[in-house]
Amino acid sequence: MLSMVLALSGSSMGRAYLSHQCGLLADLLTLLHTGSARVQRQVTSLLRRMLPEIGPESFCKVLGIRKLPARDFSIVSASSKDSPGHFDVNQVGVLDVFLSVIAKALTLQVKVRSKSGGGGAATKEINTVTLATSIQPKDIVSARWWLRGHVNKKLAEVIVNLIRDMTAGKLSEAWANVAKSAIAENILNLTYLSEEQKVPSNCLRTPTLWLSLASLCVLNEEHVERLSSGQWKQAEGQPAPPRPTCGNHDDGETIAVIQCSHCGNLCADCDRYLHLHRKTRNHQRQVCKEEEEAIKVELHEGCGRTKLFWLLALADPRTLKALIEFREGGTRTKGVGMSGVCRFCGTTGNSGLLAIGNVCADHECQEYGRAACTKILSCGHLCGGVLGESKCLPCLHGCSGDSSLRQDADDMCMVCFTEALSCAPAIQLGCGHVFHLHCSKAVLIKRWPGPRITFSFMLCPICKEEMKHEELQDLLAPIRELHRDVRRKALMRLEYEGLHKAEAVVTPGGRFYNDPAAYAMDRYAYYVCFKCKKAYYGGEARCDAEQGEQYDPRELVCGACSDVARAQMCPKHGTDFLEYKCRYCCSVAVFFCFGTTHFCNACHDDFQRVTNLPKNELPSCPAGPKAKQLDGEECPLHVKHPPTGEEFALGCGVCRNAHTF
Repeated sequence: MLSMVLALSGSSMGRAYLSHQCGLLADLLTLLHTGSARVQRQVTSLLRRMLPEIGPESFCKVLGIRKLPARDFSIVSASSKDSPGHFDVNQVGVLDVFLSVIAKALTLQVKVRSKSGGGGAATKEINTVTLATSIQPKDIVSARWWLRGHVNKKLAEVIVNLIRDMTAGKLSEAWANVAKSAIAENILNLTYLSEEQKVPSNCLRTPTLWLSLASLCVLNEEHVERLSSGQWKQAEGQPAPPRPTCGNHDDGETIAVIQCSHCGNLCADCDRYLHLHRKTRNHQRQVCKEEEEAIKVELHEGCGRTKLFWLLALADPRTLKALIEFREGGTRTKGVGMSGVCRFCGTTGNSGLLAIGNVCADHECQEYGRAACTKILSCGHLCGGVLGESKCLPCLHGCSGDSSLRQDADDMCMVCFTEALSCAPAIQLGCGHVFHLHCSKAVLIKRWPGPRITFSFMLCPICKEEMKHEELQDLLAPIRELHRDVRRKALMRLEYEGLHKAEAVVTPGGRFYNDPAAYAMDRYAYYVCFKCKKAYYGGEARCDAEQGEQYDPRELVCGACSDVARAQMCPKHGTDFLEYKCRYCCSVAVFFCFGTTHFCNACHDDFQRVTNLPKNELPSCPAGPKAKQLDGEECPLHVKHPPTGEEFALGCGVCRNAHTF
């Protein structure tokens, strides 16, 4: 039935007819959340064709939505019309049915910090949750029944693109205005949550939080320019009310965030320095009301981010990962006598290590402190880089004006996605992107996932350029040497097989156009021998598609180191390209197990079954992976070999011009 409707939507007359079928639209929105993957793909294609013909008003009637968001939605005008006391957390928005798909695909890191007042270590609580584990069946979601369960990431990516096309005006101008306002509305709804709803356990169960995270995935530059506090104009065209400025500055521009009973309005830096002395530590201070209610929305490297006094939230639409940090200080009163602040975790205190320095007693912070640069930049901020760098990292607080720096202190490290860049010593790669030093090292030490050698791990997670930094040279040097070795062997095999001028290499505009080395490394699978540590050929990459990360590296042994059949050495290439046949099928072996047996990937995954097959039940040549009998008479390896179940050395793979599955 869906296929027939999809075919009908291919014509303008068909789309016009379908746009008047309100019952069909309601059913499609239901199937978007409940259908199979195939049905969901058809539904999204239908909705993309139908929505330009359906006005936002008609769409609201189908969902029972009372009103559309204001076209000139602003933080100032919205706050003047509504108050948190009248905010309905379960009120349905026009895009909620789509944003819920994104929300259900998000993996959310939740951070709650509990700071010690005595200079001790801060208690960090980090959990990973999803919407399905946060909003329970007994929780009230009103008419938004679709805020339950989970969806696959591919569907969420399709919906992200659909909403972005809406805001770009590709569906219609009416949908563009409504979509932008709906996204803004969901983000600003965070400012309306009550004190009870701001408690972490309660906040995670509110639809408002999840819909705002989904909205951050479809944020655009226009939202960034207009959504932050103080940048909107009132509905009457009047400027927003001025915010208090720091009384200790003479510029009349520095915004105050703290109100002291003795010193007046102060910015964060002045508050810290003026209250270092023991005579001023006991001043009663509180966060300014304007700062508590302020919201800042930003878009950095594709990640949407919103900052409030009590919450930091960000979401990455590329990975569908999100992070929220509940900041201690839901009440406006600031602790008395808190002079020292840990530069990494933010712990405050006036005793212990914080009384004499800026690193708390937490073991992790102490480790970071030993690796961190101790220089003070010209702007007065501590350098966020690492000790011993030839050039200091530009100020992450935006003071340097360095055009190469596209991130700031509050941006998450895109490797770990659990801590802000300011929470650990960071490095700026040659491409300009900044990551934690320990995260970058961990990626290079872990290397590739699974047994097959790949080199994507040594690329910047954001721009995919090769990682380059003086602190990483010792780790990068052996990886680059391995890359050169694999590249040389793959190119040699490609030329011997006569594929160096394959269609993929000579077709203009193709992925591997004029790049036979990249084509060869993508086509062939190579592994690191556990004994000699050299790369060896293990068949074509498509044979490795089902291989997971669960494997024993001791079983990865090249043909030269597992020469149980005593094959002759190639006079031209030595033992570098010596290969064995899988004992149970006609494929090139990758694994060498039990000291006696060679396996290909597929047979290795099913070794318990194939090794227990009686000899008379083993397939004859040609034999497929997992000991399956193939039709025909020609061996896929194009060689004569002993019966299946016996070890056989194929010889030099390059000279033999091998072909595998």
